[in-house]
Amino acid sequence: MKSKLLSVLLILLVVLNGVLIFMLINKPHQNKRPKEERNFLIEQLLFTDAQKYKFINLDDAHRENMMSFDLQIRKNKDVLFKSFSDNFINIDSISQIIGNLEGKKEVEVFGFFKSVRKICNKAQQEKFDKIINKALKGGKQGSPPNDRMNRPPREGAMHPPPR
Repeated sequence: MKSKLLSVLLILLVVLNGVLIFMLINKPHQNKRPKEERNFLIEQLLFTDAQKYKFINLDDAHRENMMSFDLQIRKNKDVLFKSFSDNFINIDSISQIIGNLEGKKEVEVFGFFKSVRKICNKAQQEKFDKIINKALKGGKQGSPPNDRMNRPPREGAMHPPPR
């Protein structure tokens, strides 16, 4: 009885290790997202094959630039947050570098979308503009909801009377 249980557990562990190795090597949870984002614009704008090719090249370059900025920002933030006990680190300088990199990221995003818009025809440009405007508004029309009930009370503000 014990030997059967041990062999079943051993087989189960081997299978689970195989699944874990597959997940670590292929990273299926990471590989899906960029293609979905690409496909969204390709499908919404009904790109031709030539437009798809140009768009994918633009997207690859854009992603590479964004990853480079993110890496630089992460390195500077690491330096900043490891400097709690170091009095020789210029916090203002590092935070200014991080801010400049964030600004460059915004310029990169704008340049990417401007380039994508250039490969579109007139009808696609109109649809593209609508998609971008909707994205900038967060996908919601109208004014933001009234969230007074979710706000923390102001300091010194009067509290409601007890019931």
